[in-house]
Amino acid sequence: MPSLQLAKELFYKGNYKSALEIFCELDMNYEAGLCQLLLGDENKARNFWQKDKDPCLATKWGLIFLDLINLKVKNYPTFFQVRAFLEVYINLLIINNHLNWAENILSACDILARSNPEAYKFIARALFANGYLELTHHFINMAKEVFFYDPEAHLIQAQTYYMQEDYKKAKKSLEYTLKSCPEYAPALDFQKQVDRKLKISK
Repeated sequence: MPSLQLAKELFYKGNYKSALEIFCELDMNYEAGLCQLLLGDENKARNFWQKDKDPCLATKWGLIFLDLINLKVKNYPTFFQVRAFLEVYINLLIINNHLNWAENILSACDILARSNPEAYKFIARALFANGYLELTHHFINMAKEVFFYDPEAHLIQAQTYYMQEDYKKAKKSLEYTLKSCPEYAPALDFQKQVDRKLKISK
């Protein structure tokens, strides 16, 4: 019997082809479809995701996602699907160099935000994690238009300014974070880093 644990390890190491073989043997169609997508074959991914007569939430998301990367909208995702999967999928597309698909997902941000207004923030987090700092600002600003006093949105922007070595703006963003959530531990910890940089730069 093939090992599910081995398949997971192979997947997280980026060895999608070997992971796919095990997922197929285990009849795990969602996981197999995701491997095919990351290998660049959206048609084979769709074939796997259409096999299940009673698809799980993740499989339903996968089929919606395939439409979105082709700039089509047939069904809308749920609030939870956007929350659970959007950031992860954008990150996977970027690190596997499927940048055209990632760009198409970014262009569908307003559609995703209809289901979950935090979509802009999830996109920003994925972009920040991959070093797209100017785009991070763009999507965080959109997130703040939806809910200005979201403490995490201002923290992400502060971290982005920090990476750009603009410590004064980072400090200002943190002030907004702590104004809305004074005991927000990640912001309090990060404030110490920013203050150290500001002290050194004087």
